[in-house]
Amino acid sequence: MATQIIKQNVGIDISKDDFKVCFYQLKSDHQHRVKASRTFKNTLSGFKGFTQWVAKHAAADLLIHITVEATGVYYEQLVHFLHDQQQYYISVVLPNISKAFSKSLNIKTKTDKVDAKLLGQMGLERNLKQWAPLSNNLRLIKQLTRERVSLLDERVALMNKLHARSHAYAPTKEGIKRLNKRLKWTNTQIEQVEQQIKQVIEQDPKLKKLIDKICQVKGLGLVTVATIIAETGGFELFTSRKQLASFAGYDVVQRESGSSIKGKTRISKKGNRYIRRALHCPALTVVKYEPHFQQIYQRVYDRTAIKMKGYVAVQRKLLLLIYTLFKNNADYDPKHAQSLTEKLISRQETSPAYTG
Repeated sequence: MATQIIKQNVGIDISKDDFKVCFYQLKSDHQHRVKASRTFKNTLSGFKGFTQWVAKHAAADLLIHITVEATGVYYEQLVHFLHDQQQYYISVVLPNISKAFSKSLNIKTKTDKVDAKLLGQMGLERNLKQWAPLSNNLRLIKQLTRERVSLLDERVALMNKLHARSHAYAPTKEGIKRLNKRLKWTNTQIEQVEQQIKQVIEQDPKLKKLIDKICQVKGLGLVTVATIIAETGGFELFTSRKQLASFAGYDVVQRESGSSIKGKTRISKKGNRYIRRALHCPALTVVKYEPHFQQIYQRVYDRTAIKMKGYVAVQRKLLLLIYTLFKNNADYDPKHAQSLTEKLISRQETSPAYTG
């Protein structure tokens, strides 16, 4: 009996200028093979050439799966183009997920071509979740919150220049005046961006209701929560708290070997820096006003005698709390959070202690 093709998937590894693709097919005898591979330009003409190439190699009357890694922003135009075609099952996987799959296969080589092949195989063997584009509001909020971060960085740079210029010998009045003018303009821009973020949220009643519930936590403001939700795409790609912590760079790593290497546990910081930045100031505030966050901070500080490690532990807990409230559309209950924290502290943990 002749074998039949039962599944087909195209793995895509994309960069700024081009993207490597690998077309995999799975047969009824559970053997898979690489049908074809190629490189296309990361342009509209490259996208069109890719769809023609896929149609040429695809088995007729069989759904075409496409697996892409979420690499920066370079994948976004391609997946939106393919989504508009309405004939592909698109899956966008987080980098830590594809990395874990690579480790399971003991693949040590890392090139664009190897990554495309890896994603092609991954899409065959795993039942990946189908990707759906962000809502227009979330996409706009993400752009605005990142613009705000850029403006805040510019303001700090201008304030430092103004301080240095003001304390220099014989500073020119015209130079200081120009710096003050630029600083005033930057502050105006920040206010305008924050106002636009609020307006976008007001136009989406469902999103506003979710954000308002999360903002019941003392220390979490609208812009912070909006940043977290936008950077995580409304948590669409996440199925566990562990995945989310890894995505944000809050996953705990430890380096230890025998008796000679006794590395301290720390967070990886290999994740979304916008999330960690957004949670920095809120962590300082919730420790003052939320008793269970104070307990988390104190527990880590008592063990390490390092304040920042305690605050990082609070940041991680805040992120997971936002995730839980958003996913469950739930109100914040400080008494429930307090009881969970007390259980966590009293329970004997078998995993390495988290120290930031």
